[in-house]
Amino acid sequence: MGILDNKYAERIFTLFLFLVILLPSFCISLWCADLDGFIVKKLGFLLISLVCVLIPLLFLKKKIYFILEGLFSVLISPIELSSLYLNHTTTDFMMMDTILNTNWTEAMELLSSIWLFVLGVVIVFIAYFFITIKFIKNEEFFSKKLKKVLLILLPVLLLIGSVYYFILARKLMTSENTTFTDNLVDMKDMMTIKFRKIFPFDVYIATGDVIERRMEIRRNQERLKDFSFGLPKKEDDEEEVAILVIGETARWWNFGVNGYERNTTPELSQQKNLISYSYLVTQANLTSNSVPIILSRANALHSEIAYSEKSLCEAFAEVGFSTSWISDQELSTYQERIIETCDFTATTSDTKFVYDMDLLPSLDTCLNMKSPKKFIVIHTLGSHFKYCQRHPEEYKIYQPCFENNMDYLSINRDNKQLIINSYDNSIQYTDHFLGSLIQRLEQRGGVWSLIFLSDHGENLFDDERDLILHGSLVVSEYEARIPFFVVYSDVYAIRYPEKVQNIEANKDKCLTSEVVFHSMLDMADIQSDVVDTTLSISRISLTNMDSTYILNGNRQPILFEFNRLKGSR
Repeated sequence: MGILDNKYAERIFTLFLFLVILLPSFCISLWCADLDGFIVKKLGFLLISLVCVLIPLLFLKKKIYFILEGLFSVLISPIELSSLYLNHTTTDFMMMDTILNTNWTEAMELLSSIWLFVLGVVIVFIAYFFITIKFIKNEEFFSKKLKKVLLILLPVLLLIGSVYYFILARKLMTSENTTFTDNLVDMKDMMTIKFRKIFPFDVYIATGDVIERRMEIRRNQERLKDFSFGLPKKEDDEEEVAILVIGETARWWNFGVNGYERNTTPELSQQKNLISYSYLVTQANLTSNSVPIILSRANALHSEIAYSEKSLCEAFAEVGFSTSWISDQELSTYQERIIETCDFTATTSDTKFVYDMDLLPSLDTCLNMKSPKKFIVIHTLGSHFKYCQRHPEEYKIYQPCFENNMDYLSINRDNKQLIINSYDNSIQYTDHFLGSLIQRLEQRGGVWSLIFLSDHGENLFDDERDLILHGSLVVSEYEARIPFFVVYSDVYAIRYPEKVQNIEANKDKCLTSEVVFHSMLDMADIQSDVVDTTLSISRISLTNMDSTYILNGNRQPILFEFNRLKGSR
């Protein structure tokens, strides 16, 4: 009886271990948007996932198998489950890039908000490894005869799958000039795309993609040592300040100055020399993709230019401006390269910032530097999730809103009004930050100009698509359309009256964040062929666009037509 009990217990334990291993695959079949409504796809996915799990069983003994699966699959399953919950997709470049760019403070902020989930995960991990080590025998799974049968079945299944995708490739991708070899390549590509969605391979592939991209950035940094725009020095010694403020997750729609039903911008609305642009969209709906385009001559179709040329900071340095970088954002590899060239930096790595207003003392330091000409980049946290933690208590203006209880589990349509109220509070604090910044510049006087734009917008359950946050694959108009303000001093208007006139005349043109590089140089009256006048807001030759491309969360350029913005709320 004891032997039977032991065998029964081992079977129960083995079943539990397999369920833990296969849990992400079951969840993918239930939640992944790619499989919605396709029962055949769901079953096919589960079959392929099961095969991938079973293959190592043919070559490994039980205990070794479960230990390796625990280390290389079970331990990373929370990443897959988080991606499914937040994005309804398997782990991709966007997810891993976000995770690998997250600092310890942000990680603890997230984990503390879902501590019950974390506790459950830890309990499952402990149970998994305890059972594996204590109760699983290190013996073969299959008899030799069954192994032979399975080893024959595997290539047969692979052949059936290859034939299926070959037929699909012939049906979908064959044209007059398509060859048999082309079809084989298409078949391979289709199978690779599907394989990239199988857990746990998707996590490792996405991680590899992120690492490869960072290595590419570093290689480009080495190549950029001798790069020069060839810009001439600006010879006059008059004081001049140019400031670029890059906001975070701010969408055009929720700014009172843009016609929003709530007066979320009481301070900006009072600015006499402020021009708000109507139809400007980002070139990417993720910070890591958007910021390099803002700071370079790159665009969504040629994003590689950001890594093959130097940045706007270095362009201003060439003409004789001192350059500064102030940020309460975690730095990317791209930004780290740039700040090494700056004359002054204040970042989270060397300063404790709590709110965006805490950046202003560092701005004072920059403004007091001896150089008469200054270019300053300020990268804020703005409306970065969690919205309720981006402002002090007195800015909880729109009620009811989230307190410190806002977490990813609370992001659902039932809480839509709470989410919007919390988001609008963060926008009103952004208004206060920008108003205070402008006040400092006005008190200083002289020639100064400022551009503010957000890196991307945000989805807030705006329509039947039920999109939330940003970085989606479809790129909604709520992620795309961003606030873009130009502010300038009275002295700037006297010195450059034609530029101010053109900036005002261009405010209703359809544009993208690609204009920042060229506009800032041109607004500083830097004369060079490097400046594309069709992309400068201070030129009447600025192009009014019908459509553009925007990089989605997977860095794929998606066509975006501006008529989606006309007449929309």
